[in-house]
Amino acid sequence: MQTERAKRMDSAGEEASLNSPELPWNQLYLKRRTESRIQLRRRVCFTGPAAAAVTGVLAILILAAGSVSSDSEFVKVPHSVKCTEGQDCILSCTFNYTAGGWSAVIWRRAETDHIVHSYYNNRDQLNNQLPQYVNRTSLFDSELQRGNASLLMRRVREEDAGEYKCSVNAPRLHGLGLTEVVVVPAQPTTAPAPVTVPSSVKCTEEQDCILSCTFYYTAWDETSGVIWRRAETDHIVHSYYKNTDQLAHQLPQYVNRTSLFDSELQRGNASLLLRRVREEDAGEYRCSVSTPRLSGSGLTEVVVVPAQRHAWWVSGAVLLCVIAGLCVGLWLYKKTCRSQLEVQQGF
Repeated sequence: MQTERAKRMDSAGEEASLNSPELPWNQLYLKRRTESRIQLRRRVCFTGPAAAAVTGVLAILILAAGSVSSDSEFVKVPHSVKCTEGQDCILSCTFNYTAGGWSAVIWRRAETDHIVHSYYNNRDQLNNQLPQYVNRTSLFDSELQRGNASLLMRRVREEDAGEYKCSVNAPRLHGLGLTEVVVVPAQPTTAPAPVTVPSSVKCTEEQDCILSCTFYYTAWDETSGVIWRRAETDHIVHSYYKNTDQLAHQLPQYVNRTSLFDSELQRGNASLLLRRVREEDAGEYRCSVSTPRLSGSGLTEVVVVPAQRHAWWVSGAVLLCVIAGLCVGLWLYKKTCRSQLEVQQGF
């Protein structure tokens, strides 16, 4: 006990002597410079630009990950659609309208970014439209409020083949999707087909998809009707007559997953919206249209491609690895700083 008390008294006396105004000027200078260096190292290690930079990088990575996921879910298009030369074709594009509405829709050629069709301020804006599409494109204006930004391309030409970009702007979101148009030669015929459908359409599993079907519109009344069937079994997928849906005999797997664009029937559009596509939806479909002046049908094949479920996990894993690396780097940096401070204090 006496030995420990003596040591404490000696240490207190030594500290008092250092703080004494009688301390030689050279020792006082060295003491103050050492204290200044220790304080500076503490500020640099724990509150300086290094820690701020790491925090900033983490925040940017997290925000970027969130924005990418929201964009990828906002706009949905099929991978490709086959269009017959000389006939009309619909390029499907749907978006999540409940995510905040929309303000503009622009279709472009992906290779050149040139405008095919643009719509904003509640009307078409076609001043910068490519000349080859003049008077050949239109949106379904009344369907925009339902999340349908599909493009109707009339009298398809061979040079229309290629990739198209559907961009949708909303108050808080922006999204786009790429779809490829494959133009197939028209079959020799002596008269225009009453009903026109693409040869096939690729639909992504778990996403919405539009099966295009247009007809030569002459008249539409209560006796007119549209029926979509599975071609292999002739079972009903969706039926519409007497100006309303008639779904009593609809196949169970399509319940609450199909609809027509009722307001577009008067414009010769009998396309089917198929929601949340499943693997078993793949196969041939027949679109049959009957009006007082015409009756016809067309076959189209639905090809279901798997959803890229792994993409989210890969992005998440990369992000976690980056964050973990930054955290380890920051921990090592602070540990090094502490070691340097202890060495400095020892001197």
